[in-house]
Amino acid sequence: MWLGDHFRRVVGHDLTQSILSRLPEEMDCRARGRRVMAKLRDLVSDLPASADHHHSSRFGLLQHSLEIALKMLEQFEKTLLPGAPPDVALFNTEADPLQTQYLCFLAGLGHDLGKLFDIELVAGERRWSPLTEAYAEFLRQVKREPVLEWNKKRVRGGHAQFSPWLMHHLLSPADMRFIGLERLPELTGALTGTHAGDQSTPLARLVSKLDQQSVEQAAPDWMLNRPDSKVNQFVNALRSLIADGRLSVNTLGAPVFVTGDKAAVVVPLSISVARDFLKREEKIKLPSNHRLYDLLAQAKVVEADENRQCVKKIRVPGKRGRVELHALIFATDTIIPERILPTLPNVVFELKPEEPKPPMDVESNERKPAAVGDPLS
Repeated sequence: MWLGDHFRRVVGHDLTQSILSRLPEEMDCRARGRRVMAKLRDLVSDLPASADHHHSSRFGLLQHSLEIALKMLEQFEKTLLPGAPPDVALFNTEADPLQTQYLCFLAGLGHDLGKLFDIELVAGERRWSPLTEAYAEFLRQVKREPVLEWNKKRVRGGHAQFSPWLMHHLLSPADMRFIGLERLPELTGALTGTHAGDQSTPLARLVSKLDQQSVEQAAPDWMLNRPDSKVNQFVNALRSLIADGRLSVNTLGAPVFVTGDKAAVVVPLSISVARDFLKREEKIKLPSNHRLYDLLAQAKVVEADENRQCVKKIRVPGKRGRVELHALIFATDTIIPERILPTLPNVVFELKPEEPKPPMDVESNERKPAAVGDPLS
């Protein structure tokens, strides 16, 4: 079948094989997992995971679901390593470990099924209902390309409460007997809690954490390829302002400095200029500075640490010696038009080394306040 061949070739082979290699042969777990993934493929087929966000291309929902299932199994494996006792708050040591592993697999696989209710698919007189049939079956029946529209009234994160409604497509009676009826509420809580404010269960919090990791790993593609993404709009505004000379480069008091393959954009000054430019010229509103920093770090277009902190301290020449500024560090070719590079003065900026973290107060268990204020506040 073309759909199955395309799935194996483009999306599924490596992910499914990695998942199956982690499911044991015992208690028919591997064969059961293979059947569940085949049912998921039929249910979601080549549908995207979002309209214009992460995994928005064909097979996006299938790929994202498999990614989270694999991450859940990897997380479970970490509890089995020598010297790494299980987290009893997450993995109940009194429960059957095979059941717990399979529960993690299913929670990852089904966490975004509720998104199918955000999609409207119509082919002629027929409208698809994910409650009653898999999308692959719908395609076989209509034998034509449906028209896809996203529900304009959908609520961000609201799909989570509907995910359990579609698990009947994946689970067989044998699956439910293996998990145990007494643990099915645990699976339901993991599915509905991924986008809840309190994320009330430890398993839901883990799914939510791994879901965010998958979104961030996909961020460079969708953020930079979408013309209307805030990252793309900001980067293009910087390029335009630099090309037109409205943001000067490598001069005294300039908001942009280039040294070799790195470009430093002084903040918050450059953001204010770009914000005014976009609002005036394009009627575009940038998010808050904090949010923009986070998006730029997600998209990996600026240098950032493991906590996505991307505002760095730099030293540049001033009238009375070196001056210290705060800046975002881009690759030079990201924001500097190539044609102006030969015209720039030869000015060198340097990154100031990160200051050591302040010591912990033993009594209060809190960090002592730093001498310098937070540049982001």
